[in-house]
Amino acid sequence: MVDMERVVTLDELMDRVPEDLVRDAENRKQEAIIQKNTRGGSMTKELSKAKRIREHMDKHPEARNKDIVDALGGFGVTAADVANVKSQMKRAEGKASSKASAPKPKAAPAAANSTALTSTGPTINWRELDAGVAFVKAAGSIQRAQHLLIIIEQIKAC
Repeated sequence: MVDMERVVTLDELMDRVPEDLVRDAENRKQEAIIQKNTRGGSMTKELSKAKRIREHMDKHPEARNKDIVDALGGFGVTAADVANVKSQMKRAEGKASSKASAPKPKAAPAAANSTALTSTGPTINWRELDAGVAFVKAAGSIQRAQHLLIIIEQIKAC
């Protein structure tokens, strides 16, 4: 049988615990939650400001500098930090896109007795141009001459 006089309710128990102990326990719990969220739940090294800013920007791409500072101000992040990280990211994107594009070929210098093409290809002198015109006339059309050149390339490749 349960002695009802000895039963203590949770409210009565909370009233008996000193308020400073309750506050300390709540603060420790809140700090543990914050620490878990900022570290991803692992025991890794503390994140840098730049890393925090980049992660926040990945999660919230529409966020303005002020929004990021407001969200990460507890970690000492300033508007200048956010601007620097954005600038570095923009520069990194520019370098990545320029590396991805092929290098532009340099035009060969024009010889004194030759005529340079408008493209970046090699220069052709008048004698070669005359021979090309004669070849096209002998083939009957430019398309036929191009077809013959393709066949010649295939034969050379064998």
